[in-house]
Amino acid sequence: MKSKYIFTAILLVGLGVAGCNDVLDKKNLNAVTAEDTWNDETLATAFLDKCYADNLPDWSADVADINQYSDEGRGGEDFFYAGQLTSEGGGGPTKDYWPYEGIYKLNVLLDNINTGTLSEDVRKKIEAQALFLRSYRYFELVKRYGGVPLILSVQDRKESEVPREKTSVCISQIVNDLSTAATVLPKSWSGSDAGRITRGAALALKGRVLLFYASKQFNRNNDAARWQAAYDANLAAKEQLEKDGYGLNSTYDGTWKDNSDASELSKEVIFSKRYSYPANKSDINAGVRPLDYSQGATGWNQPTLDLVLAYPMADGTVPGVDIDGDGVKEPFDPTATDERGLFWVGRDPRFYKTIVTNGMVYPLADNQYPEQRQFTYKGGEIEIANSTKTGFYSCKFINPVVKKVDVRNYDLDLVEIRYAEVLLNLAECAAEVGNKDPEVYTILKEIRKRAGITANADELYGLKANMTKQELIDAVLFERRIELAYEGKRFWDMRRRMMFSDPEYKGYARERIEIELTDAKKELSLNDLAKDFANGGGESKLNSVDYFKYFKTIVTKIDNKFQWDVDDNHYFFALPKKHLEQNAKLEQTKGWNDGTFDPLL
Repeated sequence: MKSKYIFTAILLVGLGVAGCNDVLDKKNLNAVTAEDTWNDETLATAFLDKCYADNLPDWSADVADINQYSDEGRGGEDFFYAGQLTSEGGGGPTKDYWPYEGIYKLNVLLDNINTGTLSEDVRKKIEAQALFLRSYRYFELVKRYGGVPLILSVQDRKESEVPREKTSVCISQIVNDLSTAATVLPKSWSGSDAGRITRGAALALKGRVLLFYASKQFNRNNDAARWQAAYDANLAAKEQLEKDGYGLNSTYDGTWKDNSDASELSKEVIFSKRYSYPANKSDINAGVRPLDYSQGATGWNQPTLDLVLAYPMADGTVPGVDIDGDGVKEPFDPTATDERGLFWVGRDPRFYKTIVTNGMVYPLADNQYPEQRQFTYKGGEIEIANSTKTGFYSCKFINPVVKKVDVRNYDLDLVEIRYAEVLLNLAECAAEVGNKDPEVYTILKEIRKRAGITANADELYGLKANMTKQELIDAVLFERRIELAYEGKRFWDMRRRMMFSDPEYKGYARERIEIELTDAKKELSLNDLAKDFANGGGESKLNSVDYFKYFKTIVTKIDNKFQWDVDDNHYFFALPKKHLEQNAKLEQTKGWNDGTFDPLL
């Protein structure tokens, strides 16, 4: 059984402690005072654990929802059209994000933890964890809005009106607090404390913060000093993590393929939100699966054709196939009926641990169809609102042994930072700083080797030799897209690099596929088709041009109403209107409804 944070209600803990007092004690046994809390390790830890619960990310809001607003997912069409973005605060990534209630509780702890009689070691470790959580919250605010009210001590929330602080000041505070936390926190925790924040997590988050601050969204003039600071921070994080025993797991999906402590607290996991059924469960396993194998939740992470076609080949080279033997690859074309149409054949092994397309095996132990095949052609699955709208499903994060009846009784931890991201953060900074080509190549090859890509004769794992500085940067960003798919990172990467304004994405529309039975097979029922694949060798039918005897494919657009058009002024979100109305000292962000606050200062 997994060990988790003990999210204990302080009142209940207090009652348990008070129950040991003499019956003649006149003290109110039903109350726990502030003095009690900061004098008792159990109570202080319970307060901290409530802060954990209130300030950590969530699978649905912070990962699955965000995945829809990039070229990974199918949702959020309105967001990419500039005319639909308003300072009112809409849905999706522009929805109201204002976590000052959680920050208030952290400030209560930070203001009081050193006032009691706890030992110095206990006090400092609790304080360091609170500093990390507050830094995490403020960074989530800053990456959305730029500078925000920087409240570092308890204030009367009804009376105080705090203006926005400069973005640079907020970043400095976040970085300093993380540095302080890293000097106190241990390399790991054991027993019931397993999974708490470590010094490696503080250094890794610091590296991520400085990576964002060096990126184009914050750094329009490409100040080289910011990239150097980000490089130094990420190198320090990598080196400390290695000393503390962290590293890549042996397999790409080893971090989330089951929900045992062996995987969820593996050497790759640096910072995560822990779940424990039934007190704290997640719908990620139910949400990702097709409804055939789920209940009450589905429709998450349906891949776009754009993402599917992006994966490299098994040898790491660009996707495509040489069909005429001239040594030049033709790009995959899902509408073709020759090898160019077999876009799922011979791809990067991470493809098959992330993407499921028509006729592929959905990797579950209790799949109801023969050979466990998931058919996504029209009529090939239940006609429901949340059946795939892209022609694809994902299988990343699913636990194959969880049965449909138990799919919502699930508690997979959300890994917010893992070692592979730290490596990629470092590689990106190294590429930007320049003259560090061997370091970038080493990291990219290490990640590709772990993924299962073949080394090839040149031992470059499909990477181009002697890349230019820009080619190295692009190679790292591409690897992030593949390695971190559906982990809630792509949307933020596209924002911090201001990709939505690139010519590649201006007027862009994501694509999907629609699959139908051929005229010769249109009378086949789903059961008969499944039996035909089972009896006739499903893999040979799926992975050869025999597939096109059964299916024909067309490509259509996901973004039919609007095409992507995000203005440079909109990379920092507007403050929601209600907060401007509640605090007269708040300025709206420049570029939004007469905004005057400059998020670049």
